[in-house]
Amino acid sequence: MKGIMVMAVVGALCCAQASAAQLQVEVRVNVMRGCQLVDVPREAGVDQLGVLDFGNTARLDDRSGALGAALTHSRLPRLECNPNTPYQVRIDGGLHGGVGEVRYLAGEERTTPIPYRIYRDAARRIALPVNEPVSGVVPDSGSVELPLYARIEPLARIPQASRYTDVLKVTVTW
Repeated sequence: MKGIMVMAVVGALCCAQASAAQLQVEVRVNVMRGCQLVDVPREAGVDQLGVLDFGNTARLDDRSGALGAALTHSRLPRLECNPNTPYQVRIDGGLHGGVGEVRYLAGEERTTPIPYRIYRDAARRIALPVNEPVSGVVPDSGSVELPLYARIEPLARIPQASRYTDVLKVTVTW
């Protein structure tokens, strides 16, 4: 009996065929063009680029030069995208309107608005006209800084004492 059982076990081992299958799995990702704004703080539900603060001054008729401002922000806001993504930046006329390259700061009642201009370069040579898009293409680094600079040219008149303000809407599209 022992011999038959050993034979049955050996026979089962010899005659059993091993089965196997090779399967494939496709792995993929579809990278689409896209961007995100980085280093843009949120305040009261609105993304804030920062503040263009001209500071305190008694007069704006100084012939020695214009009064300038740059975004007050610890890091410049930037657009991060896939390389070669086209984008546009458009800045409206603010709360007090604007024409061409000139926008206006307004104070309390009976004050005359103060004209100012917005620029995209620190030298303040490339003005950003009201509601006109400025186009660009994201470089290979995938990052574009969004600096803003402003300037008030010397005025022929001395403005009344007041706090003059404006709020601009900046639209970035890609």
